[in-house]
Amino acid sequence: MTSQINTILKQAITTFTCKPDLFYSNLGLLMSLLDKLTAEDVNFHPQFRTERLWTQPGKAPVTCIDIYEDHNVTMGISIIKPGGQLPLHNHPEMHGLIKVIAGKVKITSYSLNTEKTLEVDRRSFRGDFAPPAHYTHKRILTAELCSSEIVDVNSKTCLLEPNNKNLHEIHSVDGPAAFLDILAPPYGSLIPGNGPRLCSYYSVLSQVSPKIFKLQEIKSPSWYWTDAFPYTGPQLVL
Repeated sequence: MTSQINTILKQAITTFTCKPDLFYSNLGLLMSLLDKLTAEDVNFHPQFRTERLWTQPGKAPVTCIDIYEDHNVTMGISIIKPGGQLPLHNHPEMHGLIKVIAGKVKITSYSLNTEKTLEVDRRSFRGDFAPPAHYTHKRILTAELCSSEIVDVNSKTCLLEPNNKNLHEIHSVDGPAAFLDILAPPYGSLIPGNGPRLCSYYSVLSQVSPKIFKLQEIKSPSWYWTDAFPYTGPQLVL
């Protein structure tokens, strides 16, 4: 019998390689499969639920479990220490799906190039001239706060799209937390005419108006680093 995680992986590959007219039906199926995913489906190690592990000297605040990657899709698990977080970061022209499998997290998401952010950028220029299509100034972005929500194992899969909720930060809430995520295309893959997809980090610089913020690109924060743990779940067969 095919495992749940194997079925999800196959559907993820199908979703992100199918013809455009079949994409959203396949994406819906993928999300419905992820909605049913549990920690047991990936043999999630119980040590990550304990406070003792996360207080060991030198323990990274985030542990990553790589499950699968090819040039179309990547799938893995991120585990965040109690009170820890993934810094605010971007997903350049990518889709992403998040399913919490242990604990709960707070996900705060922003979008770029919305009607409101484009209006703010236009006001930054004199006269009636619109800013260039990919305008940035000293690595400062204008972003619209889309949502800030608590997500746990009973929540449905969260989705980010190339033009919606494409930047986010994720905090663990009331203890350690873990989620499986699927990204497509993976970081490092090429954006035609624009180079590789790189993960950039940001801090909130200022609030411009309700739900509109200026974000400053920063280096990876010194308090954030990761370590790795091997995937020990069911064998994957494509």
